[in-house]
Amino acid sequence: MSIRSFVPSTLLLVCSLMGFHPNSLLLEAKNREVKSYSWTTDHMHVGVRWQPFGLNGCDMYDAGRPIISEHSSYAQFWVSWSAVEPTTKHTDYKNNISGYLKGIENAVDACVARGVKTELVMWHCPGWASESGKSGGWKPREGEYPKFCERMAKYFKGRVDAYQLYHEVNLQGMMNEADMNFIMDEVFINGGRAIREVYDSDPETPVIISTSGTSPCQPCGAREGLQGVGAVAVDDYYRQLIANEEVMDVVDALNLNISDHFNGYGMMDGELIPNCWTQYDLARERLDKANYFSKKILSAESWIVWDSSSNNHDVNGDGVKNELDAFDKAVTIFGNVLERGLNTVNMPWCDNSSRWSMGLVKRVDYNGRVKQLKPEWVIPSNDGGPDIVTRKIGLRGGSDDTFQPVEMPESGLPFTVKDYINPADPNHLHYYIWRWYSQIAGGSDEVIRHAIKGERGNDILVSGPGITGNEQYKISSYNRTKKCFTVLIYSSGANGTGYMDVSIPATIQNGKYYNNETSKIDFRGEGFKDRTMYKGNIVTKDIDRENGNDQNSKTSRVVKVEVKNGILKARVNGARRFTTVEFSPTR
Repeated sequence: MSIRSFVPSTLLLVCSLMGFHPNSLLLEAKNREVKSYSWTTDHMHVGVRWQPFGLNGCDMYDAGRPIISEHSSYAQFWVSWSAVEPTTKHTDYKNNISGYLKGIENAVDACVARGVKTELVMWHCPGWASESGKSGGWKPREGEYPKFCERMAKYFKGRVDAYQLYHEVNLQGMMNEADMNFIMDEVFINGGRAIREVYDSDPETPVIISTSGTSPCQPCGAREGLQGVGAVAVDDYYRQLIANEEVMDVVDALNLNISDHFNGYGMMDGELIPNCWTQYDLARERLDKANYFSKKILSAESWIVWDSSSNNHDVNGDGVKNELDAFDKAVTIFGNVLERGLNTVNMPWCDNSSRWSMGLVKRVDYNGRVKQLKPEWVIPSNDGGPDIVTRKIGLRGGSDDTFQPVEMPESGLPFTVKDYINPADPNHLHYYIWRWYSQIAGGSDEVIRHAIKGERGNDILVSGPGITGNEQYKISSYNRTKKCFTVLIYSSGANGTGYMDVSIPATIQNGKYYNNETSKIDFRGEGFKDRTMYKGNIVTKDIDRENGNDQNSKTSRVVKVEVKNGILKARVNGARRFTTVEFSPTR
């Protein structure tokens, strides 16, 4: 696609007014160097779930927002088969591509141009391909889903790095009339093989294939062929997948949901899987018992509700359900899963039109048309950018100039500006927590999982009075592009009066789950050798729970320290709750 699709329209307009031809700017941006790498399950990614509207100007503007262009290391796209191929003629992507798929393609290409990795989640079924003749969550005719996987793999090979096979197939309603045998054989084995064969063909291209995510929702109907409901059914689902050698031979990883509703704080049995990180522990335990240490666990989806709806949870106990709860939940959920070894976490990047108010940033009136048609629906932004849309909307129509903004109906649980802590801020409050965690993945840089808390010989050691409080998280990565290590430390009780001593291995070690003899690329030994001189940059701070601003930020440095016994060390004086330590070699 043209680079035009992700350069903000305002920038193009300014260039025209100043006498510059936009194409020259576009060409310059297109020709900038983007270092590519093969995404493996040893790599770390914090990113977004991006659902483009399919309007050129809108998607162009969205791709240029910092959350995608700077902070995300990967983008996930939910791909509805029903919308990709609404009729059989739309299976010919070259001559009859659907508008929906074209919108996905444009967004994928924008990510590729920026060095952001991409993943497709392929689910639903068009009526022409289903046994029932119905479109949506219905069982496809045998052979149709693998054919769809093959078509998508051929079309996106070299641009898309990872594929998830369907979504929440542990729930019957996600594919009615299908049982677990069909899911195993047709979706995971045949669907996965179809993708693998395309990527293994000349030119051979690396790809990550993973299973559907899982929701341990207690009142939801479990898949036929599973024992029990909710968490019990999820446990049986993992058992069956892991016991199936053909499935485990095809996939690189299992998936689970990272969320704060069905899979986080509510509508669960509260025993076997009381929250999303214990679901990770359960899946990891099942893999370990079967000696699948090389198989990883990834996040199928991640989301946090931010508004006052019934789907939110008053986790901080202040009697109100709002963005403050989302802030606190983001700290806890991300800290727990990343620390444990989950290597991908994504969040809906923008306000969506679902019944649940999710998204890290607010929808904006990118070209002024919403204000023109519905001035009462927008308010000025405090960053000087486009106005903020205060409604859940869809944009109906074929172009940026003709779309009609449509508010979600009452049944869709619309939100109003009163649900915002900071109405004029284009970001929701928990965005600032996501952005802090996203440092671990390095944007477009190549980043490898490093040490894991508690793993003997490959541990992140933090001691001293500054590491205190009920919540403590330690996460470490190696930025292969910049040749540096990053450590994130959260200490809920830190108040600036105590110190922390931080210690990590100076090279990538042989790990129990990551960076070992089963890895597709051997990163072991990379880093800083003994007698190498290194420096450390330390930032310790608080993040304001009211507006997301940095508070009490203090920067300090460690200079000209020699690596001894394969260890990097730093002391953080006056430790606050959020601490980042970056180790890099001294030139």
